[in-house]
Amino acid sequence: MFERLFFRLVENALILALVAMIALVFGNVVMRYGFDSGIIQSEELARVLFVWLTFGGAFLVSRNHGHLGMTSLVGALGPGGQKAFRFLAELVSLVCIGLVVIGSWRQAVINIDNYAPITGIPLAMTYIAALVGGAGIAVLNGVALFRLLTGRMRPEEYVVGTESEDFARGGPEQRP
Repeated sequence: MFERLFFRLVENALILALVAMIALVFGNVVMRYGFDSGIIQSEELARVLFVWLTFGGAFLVSRNHGHLGMTSLVGALGPGGQKAFRFLAELVSLVCIGLVVIGSWRQAVINIDNYAPITGIPLAMTYIAALVGGAGIAVLNGVALFRLLTGRMRPEEYVVGTESEDFARGGPEQRP
């Protein structure tokens, strides 16, 4: 119940951010071409929103196992191989996202006293997006590793990810 509500709130926040970003950019374009003026803050706000959308979207896609994977290769293995590759994928992902979290924390600390020239938003807000998104993905990786190591993950969950569009269409030679 709480988990579903949390992810629904994240989705809605990202939708609002996307709508705001579109309104800022589109409104600025209309004002520049139509009225030879513009909202000077819109570019900086849109940039910050875009970064938050990117990391928030990566978090949601990670939760839904929508990132690219080698599902055809791993799916051809037996359950033991599938489990081993799922463990390896979660572990490598956890290490990489750990580096993102550490790096974004360091950059947030460095840039906490630096401000965007127009809006005055601390530049650390950009790096905090990576910190929050990365921490969320790290939690998802940790939960998956825990479930895998304790035997709570079903064998049909061992193979996750999305194949490339070429494989989804049956190969490059079958494109319309």
